[in-house]
Amino acid sequence: MKDRKLKYFEIRVEGIVQGVGFRPFIFRLAKKSGLKGFVRNDTEGVLVGISCNKEQVENFIKKIYSDSPPLSLIKNISFKEFSHRSFKDFKVVKSELTLKKDTFIPPDTALCENCRSELFDMDNRRFHYPFTTCTHCGPRFSIITDIPYDREKTAMSPFLLCKDCRTEYEDPFNRRFHTEPTSCPVCGPKYFLKNKKGEIISDKIDEIISKTIEEIKKGSIIAIKGVGGFHLSGDAKSDEVVKKLRKRKKRPFKPFAVMVESKAIAEKIFQLSEKESSLLESKERPIVILKDKTRIMSEDIAPGLTFTGVMLPYSPFQMLLFNKMKKDTILIMTSGNISDEPIIFKEESLFDELGDIADLFITSNRDIIQQSDDSVMFIIKDTPVFIRRSRGFVPVPFFSKKTDKRFFAAGADLKNSFALAKEDKIFLSQYIGDLESPLTEAVFMRSVSHFKKIFDIEPEIYVSDMHPGYFSSKIADRLGKDKKSFKIQHHHAHIASVLEEHSEESHVIGVAFDGTGYGLDGNIWGGEFFVADKFEFKRVGHFSYFKLPGGEAAIKEVWRIGASLMFEAYGKDYNLKNNERNFVLELLKNSINSPLCCSVGRLFDGISSILGISDIISAEAEAAQLLEESALLAKIKRVFPVNIKKTDDKYILNTTDFVLGVTNLINEGLGRSDVSLAFHLSLVRSSVELIEKIREESGINKVALSGGVFQNRLLLSDFIEELEKARFEILLPKNVPFNDGCIALGQIAIAKELIK
Repeated sequence: MKDRKLKYFEIRVEGIVQGVGFRPFIFRLAKKSGLKGFVRNDTEGVLVGISCNKEQVENFIKKIYSDSPPLSLIKNISFKEFSHRSFKDFKVVKSELTLKKDTFIPPDTALCENCRSELFDMDNRRFHYPFTTCTHCGPRFSIITDIPYDREKTAMSPFLLCKDCRTEYEDPFNRRFHTEPTSCPVCGPKYFLKNKKGEIISDKIDEIISKTIEEIKKGSIIAIKGVGGFHLSGDAKSDEVVKKLRKRKKRPFKPFAVMVESKAIAEKIFQLSEKESSLLESKERPIVILKDKTRIMSEDIAPGLTFTGVMLPYSPFQMLLFNKMKKDTILIMTSGNISDEPIIFKEESLFDELGDIADLFITSNRDIIQQSDDSVMFIIKDTPVFIRRSRGFVPVPFFSKKTDKRFFAAGADLKNSFALAKEDKIFLSQYIGDLESPLTEAVFMRSVSHFKKIFDIEPEIYVSDMHPGYFSSKIADRLGKDKKSFKIQHHHAHIASVLEEHSEESHVIGVAFDGTGYGLDGNIWGGEFFVADKFEFKRVGHFSYFKLPGGEAAIKEVWRIGASLMFEAYGKDYNLKNNERNFVLELLKNSINSPLCCSVGRLFDGISSILGISDIISAEAEAAQLLEESALLAKIKRVFPVNIKKTDDKYILNTTDFVLGVTNLINEGLGRSDVSLAFHLSLVRSSVELIEKIREESGINKVALSGGVFQNRLLLSDFIEELEKARFEILLPKNVPFNDGCIALGQIAIAKELIK
């Protein structure tokens, strides 16, 4: 029989439950259920106190799980029973600081449909108000200074609510009840149009929109303040504008992202599957990599590529801008920075950093607390894949095995994201960038301090890459001086990140293909086949070594890698057609400044050069992207043999066979695109053959894939198909990128095992 005796229950709700409308949801649920008590935010999440019987509290908790707000994420609900307390009604009470600081912070999300309707409703007091938001949408992570999530701990603290906004804010039945970023034209922040000197041209939103459109038509480049930083925007159809932006931004190749008004417009310009469409319109609004089917944009948006990064408007300002433009408008919407430096998000540095790039500046008087680039994703076999995990997804935690230690992982130098961990949670940061820039390091340090504060994590253990020259490793050494530390092999971290996401505790066959990773033998790894779990790994196979003449210089001047591969394949009689480059052969013959490498990323670079596709690159993976693009145009499928031999208990894939295979097909008269495809297919077939050999010896049937090379859609798709044919169980990254953005997660996973 159910216990119907009245008691006092305290219900603890943990997860993303602040800034998502959880208290008004609880209030309405309690009122509907006829319960009396209170709800409050604190530094542990949400606490509900109610007077009821056991059956009622159980039903109430079921309703919390089933009907919770759309932006919330419930990690756990627990309750305690006390002797009866009586309440006159149900109230939302003031937030409190508790002994434990353990709440989560929601990510920034796109404007919801209700707010969008108000934005364009002439009778609504928020008509054309560019900071419109409510409980179910808008900025969160980018404006929070601390928890519990109250207005005074956000970038909205300087803006006192007017009478009308205060009424909404205090009304539990209003969707803006305790919406901390809420405001209106009377009491909220404003946008400003400024010239290069920082002088205000206008502070009236309709004038700003009209003037911006006018300037875009003239060919101007506009810096626009967004949710996580500034974008650089202009007409994506204009060759002159795109070329001008490339020159000013010092970005000759790396594609620009674009923004279009709606899914309907995107469908006219790009090939759009149902999954891509859903991702494009999701509340996270990432940049989605889509195939261009019309070529109406300037070819310099994505030089030499048929795929473009596309997103839809997600902020009120962006929606206002597109509403007043022609429906088929395509705007460049790229990060406001100089190439390879962090996105600009503070106005103090805006005019110094972007003054030579932008013609006009759209700013606001609401601060961005945490910078955040747009996330970038693509769909492969109906599965979303991250290239960059940032706005819209950070700082949602990863849940892990419980530990009593607190960790910091510095990540990698390229595509950096760091991580902090405590108890059963890992907080992976937003995309930071490439740490070789002093500006990026400053953003890294600032972000680490912010994460430590808001998540209350003072690390005891510092984890970094074993590469002695990595900036990230040096930072970790500095921060963790006199603390326990671990140095983790780069590719083990790649594989461990996949295992952590899948909660996989057994050994797998780990395949890590990337550009650079410091190996246990002091050579450059990047074509790796492991038998590994999160604790340990054994290198059971790899691509054979080849030399990088000139070391780092070969990464930009990829013709050097092509020369090295040809020299390895054809011997000392090989000569370059360009006599000025023959000095590289002397480096190779005498092993001068020519480190050994087995990287698949570098192999792609070299093959791209041999095929005459790329000689010198300006952006990471440029040569590989153009090689993939060439392969996508192929009409003939060919596969050439690649020798796999076993030496010292390791399987070796012979890189020279790839060179011979490619050059033999060229000599046969096969076209460049067909040879490019043959290289891709042969690499996949030989790799899967090697994996099958490992399965025969180890009995392991699970394969985990990681590394930036797998961002090649053609390679990844074919790899998955071949593994499926061979009946392998495949583990892929789910919520982290294949590239080095996953490294910090893997470092934490390994360190948690090592500490045992």
